[in-house]
This record gives sequence, structure tokens and C-alpha cells, in this order.
Amino acid sequence: GRTRGASRAPVPERGADLETEVRLSFEDALEGATVRVPVDTETACHTCGGSGARPGTAPKICPQCNGRGVVSESQGFFALSQPCPRCRGNGTVIEEPCPTCRGSGRERATKRYQVKIRPGVADGTRIRLAGKGEPGRHSGPPGDLYVVTRVESSPLYERRGADLVLEVPVTYPEAALGATVQVPTPDGPVSLKVPAGSQDGKLLRLRGRGAPKLNGGGKGDLLARVRVTVPKKLTKAE
Repeated sequence: GRTRGASRAPVPERGADLETEVRLSFEDALEGATVRVPVDTETACHTCGGSGARPGTAPKICPQCNGRGVVSESQGFFALSQPCPRCRGNGTVIEEPCPTCRGSGRERATKRYQVKIRPGVADGTRIRLAGKGEPGRHSGPPGDLYVVTRVESSPLYERRGADLVLEVPVTYPEAALGATVQVPTPDGPVSLKVPAGSQDGKLLRLRGRGAPKLNGGGKGDLLARVRVTVPKKLTKAE
């Protein structure tokens, strides 16, 4: 009885979250980049400003629920409340809808956001942009935008978290007797010592030569996998 006849303000609703993808080269994923991402979202109608009513008019109090947004139905000793079917719980009705949005107060638009990609992102990394999702209804907060990175594969490296795996071909004499070979890294070529007696598939570690770690703490390692190349034909001297 305390709230009978009182108007009820619409409940604020949080906007929906959005998700989009951005494609990166393997090098940009390691070094970081700044990209512009187009997002298809809803915005307030530019004609009515989001009211849903034709310019020069305004929404009116619903005559069926008197602005409460709910109607009551008596069933014996009980009174059941349900959303008003006339205004759908909003408490107001639009008698002259906006010709642009047809009374919804919203329209679709494409927004472009500048996204900073941190060095070391992997394929499938989700980047959250708070408040860049769908706008909320009834003064509710907006949702968030999630940008998912899609990283191209590398012809040289295999990614294992922050570590990179590289196959290094060596000749049979180099594997048997030991050698120093040049190997490519994201920071440039470096010398790698292949111990004598190295077997095919042996992993040699170059610390700090891998991908940057997203949570900080430097870089991962470069794992050089020795691949012994055996010639198909040998001379008598060989």
C-alpha cells in the first residue's frame, strides 16, 4: 500500500559486451603495435537524441499504469503484479515515434577505436577495452569491448608461450665434431655453439632470445633444435 500510485523509474540496464578480431603479423605480435579497429555498435539516435520520440515531442506517462511500469491483477486475497503491456514496463509511451529510429531511440553505427597491442601477444589473446561496448539503457553503464588477436604463423619459429623453437640444420661433420653456426633470432642473428656429438633433435637453449612475456619479466628463450643433414652420396674422401 505504501507504493500504490507511485511512479517507478525504469531500471538501468548494462549494455552488452562486444567482441571483434584483429589480425597481426608474427613480427607485430612480438614487437607490439597500435591498430584501429572498426566496431559495429548501437548509438543514441542522432534525430531524437535517444528519446525515441519525434523531434518537438516527448514520451508521455503511460495511461494504463500511470507511469508505474507495472499493473496489478487481483486473484482472491492476492494481487499479482506484472509489467504493463502498454508501455512494456517503461512507464512512458511514445505517441509519435521518431522517423529515423522508429521509437527505439537507437541506431546502428560504426565506431573506430585505437587499440594498443602489447609486445608478446599470442594468437587468441583477449584485450579488454572497458566501456567501449553497447551503451546501457535507462542510464545504465555501457558494456565492454573485447579485441581478440589473430596472429599469423611464422615460417621460422614455433611458438611455445614466450619460448620460440627454431630448427637449425647442421652437417654431419658439424654435429659429430662440434661447430659454431649463425642462427636468426627476433633481435638479429647470433652465434650458437653446437657441441660435438650432438644428436638429431637435440635442443640447445639461447636464454632471453624468445618472445616478450606479457606479464613482464623479460623474454622467453629460443630453443634451437638440431637437424643433422646426412648427404645421400659420399665421395671416397668424405
